[in-house]
Amino acid sequence: MTRAERDRIAAVVGAPTTGRKAAQEASGGARHQVGPVGPVEKKRAPATLRCDKNASWSDANGTLHARFNCKYSTINWGYKISARVKSFITSKVNERGVSWWNNGKRKPNNAGHVVGKSYHFHGTLKPVRHGDHVQFQDYMAFRVNIGGRTGTGSITWASDVKAKK
Repeated sequence: MTRAERDRIAAVVGAPTTGRKAAQEASGGARHQVGPVGPVEKKRAPATLRCDKNASWSDANGTLHARFNCKYSTINWGYKISARVKSFITSKVNERGVSWWNNGKRKPNNAGHVVGKSYHFHGTLKPVRHGDHVQFQDYMAFRVNIGGRTGTGSITWASDVKAKK
């Protein structure tokens, strides 16, 4: 991933970067997220993710599910691409693997996948404790055919949560 890509993604989740302003200018300041992060113009507080409650957030691209599993100090997440988007995907989906931060500290990425468009993308973030502020995101790329025109499509989603008992 290039520095500009990392900065753009960091800008989405509000993580500190040295080149954040340049990344925002390069992307025109536009951002798209699934989940509780919200648009650039109005930053929201993190959503509360409670023990063993299954929260979900959807948009036209797909649905993100997440839960704070207090017993095992983890956040379990899952993402499904929407039927509308799946209808024009013509290849396998190359998922980069979730990047995440716990209380502002970068953590190792989840494993990426190259799988079919109907795959239930999923993973575990650990350790996560009560009161932790967790931000996580993913990027997926694939080939598309829309109205006879082929090209490359992608989905980026991001979430910003506070783990609570």
